[in-house]
Amino acid sequence: MTAVKAVLVACILVVGCSQGEAPPRAIAVDAPVEQAGVIRRGDEPLTLVGATLAVGDTVPAVSLANGELAPVDLAAFRGKLVVLSVVPSIDTRVCESQTHHVSDLIAQLPAGTEVITVSRDLPFAQTRFKEEAMTLTAMLSDYKGGAFGRAFGLEVKESGLLARSIWVIGRDGRISYREIVADQSAEPDYPALLAATAAAR
Repeated sequence: MTAVKAVLVACILVVGCSQGEAPPRAIAVDAPVEQAGVIRRGDEPLTLVGATLAVGDTVPAVSLANGELAPVDLAAFRGKLVVLSVVPSIDTRVCESQTHHVSDLIAQLPAGTEVITVSRDLPFAQTRFKEEAMTLTAMLSDYKGGAFGRAFGLEVKESGLLARSIWVIGRDGRISYREIVADQSAEPDYPALLAATAAAR
């Protein structure tokens, strides 16, 4: 190395050390959208985490667990009319009543309609409930990871459970009807559900 090159290298090192390395920049991570004023339990306001799917939206590819803990992708129902009856927990009186009411409506729904109760209860508890209550709805659980609740915007911040709601998914995989029950201590509008399934394509 020549004397001139040596001097240049030394200058570069001195300048670099004197300036130091810039501190790493913090990467901003957007917090999930929170929706207040959509649901409540009696007089107690509740908060939904995430953007809730709307009528016309395509159902995202998301899996739930069946009674054998096997994943069931909602996309597998494409081509069928689907009713999702979402409850916070089947071990509560209102959720039990909702599940029975929806089960009793199956005979009035278009032939071939898939009717599914969704909650964050363990699949074992769902299976036990179905056997003891003798309901006709299928049971799927969002217990593992909560992907369904996040994808649909149904996670309740205060409880970590799913918001009581009814969804009708058309044969094209798009949402044709939804009811996010305003007072979570009340049941859904069953006549409206029947009308929605009759009109769905």
